[in-house]
Parts: sequence; C-alpha cells; structure tokens
Amino acid sequence: MTEAPDPLDRPPIENWRRRALVSLSYPSFRFFWLSNLVVALGLMVQFTARSWLIVQLTDSALILGLIEGLFAVTLAGGAIPMGLAADRLNRRNLLLLDNVVALIAAAAIGVLVVTDLIAIWHMVVASLLGGLLFAIRMPTSQAMTARLVPDAHLMNATSLNSASHSLPNVIGPAIGGVLVGGVGIGIAYFATTGAYLVALAMLALGVAASFGAVERVEHRSVTADLREAWTYLLQNKDLLKITAAMLTPFVLGQSYVLLLPLFVDQELGRGAATFGALSASLGVGGVVGAMAVATFGQRRQIGYVMLFGAVAVGIGALVYGTSQSPLFTGFALVIAGAGESSVFAAFQTYLLIRVPDAMRGRVMGLTFTMAGFFPVSAIVAGALADLYGLRAVAIVEGFLILALAAVAWRVVLRQIVNDHSLDLSAT
Repeated sequence: MTEAPDPLDRPPIENWRRRALVSLSYPSFRFFWLSNLVVALGLMVQFTARSWLIVQLTDSALILGLIEGLFAVTLAGGAIPMGLAADRLNRRNLLLLDNVVALIAAAAIGVLVVTDLIAIWHMVVASLLGGLLFAIRMPTSQAMTARLVPDAHLMNATSLNSASHSLPNVIGPAIGGVLVGGVGIGIAYFATTGAYLVALAMLALGVAASFGAVERVEHRSVTADLREAWTYLLQNKDLLKITAAMLTPFVLGQSYVLLLPLFVDQELGRGAATFGALSASLGVGGVVGAMAVATFGQRRQIGYVMLFGAVAVGIGALVYGTSQSPLFTGFALVIAGAGESSVFAAFQTYLLIRVPDAMRGRVMGLTFTMAGFFPVSAIVAGALADLYGLRAVAIVEGFLILALAAVAWRVVLRQIVNDHSLDLSAT
C-alpha cells in the first residue's frame, strides 16, 4: 500500500496561502479533491434544475419538501450498509461505481425532460436513488480522506473537502439558472453527465486503488461488523453527542434552504436567475467558512468552531426570515453557508481523529444515518410553510438553532475544547 509522505519531510509552511492549500500538495489527494469538486459542480447544476422543475410541475411547498425529504429515506436506510461496504470493499472502487450510476440516472432524467415525458413520480424515484448514492459517497469519501494526507493535515483536508462541495454552489446554481432560463432544464441534466465523466477519469487515473484498500485484522460476518461499530459508539458517547451537536444547525438550517425556490417565487417575486444567484450565495458562505477553517483552524479548536458555526446558521435563518430583498436574503445565506461548512468540517475532523481506519466506514455510516434525516425536516417545514408562511418557519428555526447551540456547548463542545489529546503538541 502506498502511504502519504511524512509532513516532516516537507519544507515548513511559511504563510497562510500554503497553510490553506497544504493538503493539495499530495498528488493523490489533489486528484481526489478535484474529482469531488467536478462532481459537486455538476450536481449543483442538476439540483438547481431539479428544484425549478418541481416548482413548474407543482406550486405546493409540501410536495417540494416531500420530494426533497424522500432523499433522506434511502440516505438514512443506506448509510449503515454502505458504511459497512466501505470497510469491507475497496473504497476508491465504490466511489467509481457511485459515479457511474449517478451519471446514468442524470442522463435518464434529462431524456425524460427533453421528450416532455417527465412526471412527478420520476422525481420521486430520482430522489430516492440520489439518497442511496449519497449514502455510498459520504462515509466512503470521508473515510478515505485520512489515507491520502498525514494526520497533521486532517483538519485542512476535511475543510478543503467541504470547500469542494461549497465552491460549486457559487457558480453551479448560476450556471444552472442560466441553462434553465436559456436552453432548458434537460440541458442542465446533460451537463451533469459530462461532469461525472470527467470526475471518473480523475479518480480512476489519479488515485491508486491501494488508497482505497482497507486493512482488516480478521474477517468477520456482517452482523459481527455492525455489532462492533455499534459497541464502539456506545463506549465512546462523545461521538454521539458531537453528532447531535452537528445535526441541529444542519437539519434545521437545511430545511428552509430546501424551500428556497418557493421563497424566491412567492416572497421575492423573482425567477430562475435570482434563485440561481441566491443559491450561489450559500456557496460563497460555504467556501468562506471552509477556507477559514482550512487556513486557521486547529484540532484543539474543534469545539469553538462548531459553536460559532451553529450560531452563524441561527443568525442567518433570522435574517433570511425577515429579509424583503434578494440582497439581504443573499447576505443571510452567506452567513448560514459559512456556519454549516465550518461545523461540518470540524465534525468530520473529529471523527477521523477518533475512529480507527478499519472502522471508519461503519461508524461514519451510523452517524450519517442520523444526519441523513435532514431532508425530512423539509417535509415538516413545507407543511408548516403552507399553513403559516415561509418566513415564519425560518424565524422559528433560527431561534431554535441558537437555543440548541447553547445546549450543545454545555453538553459536549466545552468538553472537546478541554480535550488536550486533540492538540498535536501534546502528543
């Protein structure tokens, strides 16, 4: 197996630019990161087209939230078995398979749209399949990251991973909005298929299969593997607590964002171009948050990063709910995006530090099962928005996020700040 170079063999990091991008100096991680970036760019074009397509097929917030929420059904149900597969099979090959299936699915929806055969039930099936593919990608990709960079650069690598998903939010929705308004929704789906082809080539040619191999001491049954992972979590309750701390801003923050196309249409009275631009604002915030953590974040600051990130998401929700213009709505989404990406980067770093490599797929699968229910909140938010309005939902969620962030600080985040084992200088 090819190991990542020892960071001690490299020149010292002298400035913030090098600190921000240090993980990209390792070739395998660089190709891995670029592959994820291209996939995310294609997906953001697709997501923009999908949301606008659903709005064209139906004007109900409940149906929009329901279709988005169905994503959680297969994500939550598939995270554990896919995490198990990530600990038993080659992780890099699993990601290649995931990309192939996603490519075929995007092409199929594109054909249905351009032939005018698309229907709501097609979007339901696509959402269910998308959740399953996400269940494969998330634990597998995150578990593999620790094999591509030295331990000292884990926080930088996980932050850059977050940036690779946030950066496409800046231009992907804008491109999607232009494509939808200019040449049609079907073309936006076809653009995604091209992105998957490029990503497949990068991953296959730039990342050796040895990086995806998992070293197992002994071969156990599926039941024994799952029991081992669950026992590990029960014996390390701090992992469950920090997962709960991550879920609050992520679940509640995403629920009102998933209803953004209706907010743009009904509250702001704008069209697809404005929707794309506002979705890009969320990406700008995500990049800012991720790169701030990548540049200045340290492992011993994980608790602070998660607290400040959660507070930012809550404030963003309050500004969003009271905004009367696209400008202030975009500002709110920048704040929320920065908070979400920083929370997620810190959470992923903590998991990679704490969990042994041979168990990362299963443990991350279990935690992503809990995280996978975030689109379900869109169903509830959609129903409440139909009754009380989109603004009221965002404001209430903002106050809830702030209150639960304070609880998370008292229960677990303050303890993590005082955990000296997270400081490399202490080891």
